[in-house]
Amino acid sequence: MAKAENRYFQYNCRQLPEIRLADTAAIEPPYLHKRRTPGEYIFYLIRRGEMYLSENETLYHLLPGDFLILEPDRTHMGRKATNCEYYYIHFLYGSLETVVLSDEALRDRLLRQREKTLRMDSQSKGCERQEMLLLPKYIHLAADTGYRDITQLLNEGISFHNSPMEGGEALCASRFLEALIRISRQFLPVGFRETGGYSRGNCRVWELLDYLNMFYYEPISGDSLEEKFDCNFDYLNRLFRQSIGKTVFQYLSEIRIAHARELLATSSMKVSQISEKVGFSDESYFSKVFKRHTGISPLKYAKMCGGS
Repeated sequence: MAKAENRYFQYNCRQLPEIRLADTAAIEPPYLHKRRTPGEYIFYLIRRGEMYLSENETLYHLLPGDFLILEPDRTHMGRKATNCEYYYIHFLYGSLETVVLSDEALRDRLLRQREKTLRMDSQSKGCERQEMLLLPKYIHLAADTGYRDITQLLNEGISFHNSPMEGGEALCASRFLEALIRISRQFLPVGFRETGGYSRGNCRVWELLDYLNMFYYEPISGDSLEEKFDCNFDYLNRLFRQSIGKTVFQYLSEIRIAHARELLATSSMKVSQISEKVGFSDESYFSKVFKRHTGISPLKYAKMCGGS
């Protein structure tokens, strides 16, 4: 697999892309991708089989889980007829910009991105007009690091794209953007490992951050995290506190309460339902934790926000 010339994309994740085509495809010999120079970006994610492509002078051999973005005004073509099933999305994205970075520049960029994110609270994030993320041109999405969630987003997006109902294109674009954001998140620790920017311990902390934000609603314990990350929990918790300034479960509680506040303010769900939805198995314990974080009970918070 070629290294893609150290090419990456930066994009403002607060803007939606414009989807032109979105679907899945299955090809078999003798079919071969024709030589073409597109006027749009093309996203590929391989489901089964393999694909041989070239873009300008760079050759790509794509396997299941491999993700690649082909660029406008660069000529690509098939290089070998194979059996392959894949997702494809043709899109335009005004905020997407190609950048070429050395390993050192990539390390600095990823470090600044993550440090800025960790320094920002929820209020300051809400005031930002731009949130620039970095996306690799190519990455392998491992099965245990969110591949299933990304394919689910793509399946939903394709379904919306093909739907005649109102708002389908906007919903398709939002699902695709979320998939790109998740790929950007996965790339951050991978990028550091590949360029020698951070230790394995630091990368584990960042992988854990992503995991907690994605799966906060699931039962999470020290034992389950040890099994998930193949690492002693006390050691992992110590690394996490050194990097983030709080323990794993302090951070997890903050995430769960933030989601609970949003549901209390915007939905008609009962407190017991919200408690379970954000990851608490005991409603009374949820109320206690909620009050510790906000100073009031969940019910009072809902009434203050105009809920029932």
